[in-house]
Amino acid sequence: MSKRLDGLVYSRYASAVAQGALLFTESTIHSHREQGVLFMIRLVPALAKKPSSKPNENQRAKNFVNPFLPYDDRLHVAQLGASHNLLLNKYCVVPYHLLITTAKFRQQGEPLDTTDFAAVLDTINGLSNSQIVFYNSGEESGASQPHKHLQLLPMPASLDLAPSTELWLRSNPPLGRVFTSDRLPFAHFGVRLAERHLEPAALVTVYLAALRELTSAYGSGISYNMVLTRPALLLFPRCQSSWCGISINSLGFAGLVLCKTKEEQDLLDNVGVLRLLTHVGFPRIPVADDGHGLPVSGAGDK
Repeated sequence: MSKRLDGLVYSRYASAVAQGALLFTESTIHSHREQGVLFMIRLVPALAKKPSSKPNENQRAKNFVNPFLPYDDRLHVAQLGASHNLLLNKYCVVPYHLLITTAKFRQQGEPLDTTDFAAVLDTINGLSNSQIVFYNSGEESGASQPHKHLQLLPMPASLDLAPSTELWLRSNPPLGRVFTSDRLPFAHFGVRLAERHLEPAALVTVYLAALRELTSAYGSGISYNMVLTRPALLLFPRCQSSWCGISINSLGFAGLVLCKTKEEQDLLDNVGVLRLLTHVGFPRIPVADDGHGLPVSGAGDK
């Protein structure tokens, strides 16, 4: 069933491509199975030509222009309340890649707040296709723009869940509590969500609870990635932005990895996605608990 944002996104995307405002890059997809879960490796040769940068480097550059303030009208899909805008991603590898940007400048890496999650929920509730929502926080997270923004991608048609989320859920985590699964070898802090968590105040409570656990373990200045789908919210602390030339952002931790060359793809086939993510994150710290996870104030089961 079509929802209110579907037509806006589709028509704006077609118009932006026709006008040259949106640059779509061709890619090929390679499936890679680990622990019974299908991970996706997308080969994008054009990325090899794109210079890498981090938010602070971008902001300090003399020729820096904030692409979100002002935004390109041809990429604008909708206003999300007074606080955010919904834009198409100008450099698009997957069709209908969306950005949720703050209407006023706020620094990428700031903790997400209720208005951010209200904009996210307004968007995903207005779209028919399931979305992967992600946030790159900090210099080693894969972020490139200093203006605060979240990103959304349609869930690939061949997947029901983001691969890392699917693997994490196989541990049957409790609802509404911060949980670490032995299924993922890298450090993470996740919360399984019920429908009641999918409203701004509850979602920010869940996120901040996971963030407190992450910063308690790794320090307040640590870079991290967030991956949000309807069943779960997961945070992943980062120690470096890339390994053997393969750059990883939140999508990589979702289990959707971008490679620039066939050599990188072959390396991933040999090394494995989970091992790659352990190299750019941290090895999982075993947690001895009662199996029920850490309580989330205001968001756990009653």
